[in-house]
Amino acid sequence: MKRKEIFGLALAFGIGLFLVIGAVKKENICYQKGIAGEIIRFHVIADSDREADQLLKLKVKEAVVEELRGRLSGAEDIEEARGVILDNIEDIEALSNKIIEENGFDYEAHAALGQAVFHIKMYGDLAFPAGEYEALRIELGRAEGKNWWCVMFPTLCYVDEAKEEITEENKEKFKEILTEEEYESLEQDGESKAFYKLKIGEYLHKVIDYFSI
Repeated sequence: MKRKEIFGLALAFGIGLFLVIGAVKKENICYQKGIAGEIIRFHVIADSDREADQLLKLKVKEAVVEELRGRLSGAEDIEEARGVILDNIEDIEALSNKIIEENGFDYEAHAALGQAVFHIKMYGDLAFPAGEYEALRIELGRAEGKNWWCVMFPTLCYVDEAKEEITEENKEKFKEILTEEEYESLEQDGESKAFYKLKIGEYLHKVIDYFSI
């Protein structure tokens, strides 16, 4: 194949990549911002990846979810949920430190509600696009270990762990606060098309970066 033909194919491939990236990125950003404006995520970051630290992370998660379950049950919108979390942020941090102490660790927890950047994440059979989300974050010790996350509002971390799915009842909660298009962008079918569509955007960016060197 002549050099001119190779250049032409490479150029066409590059243009195609840019067009696909642009379309996927534009759609993802549009939906992500709308979704992020209606939900609050919950993020617990372990001190390290040691098994003991990872187990402690789950104990803190369970204690905090149980503590907030009743308090958040009456929140009808994100503003009310945010108010409940902020009103209880000191109690949340104190509870986390109590769990840490009871399990024989000497580091501390720090709890805060604010904006945080998340990668593409699966929540049951829904795929949440990458981007900034409001989140209750609990950092344990150095916060250098693997994290655990869920959606705190509106579903309060409820996933059927046996089936790794969100119940229909809790899916209805998402449908109530999101537009039809936003909710459909989260849905997964048998091949998890939405998730792979989001990942394609990431991979295409890497390809473009590689050929730009």
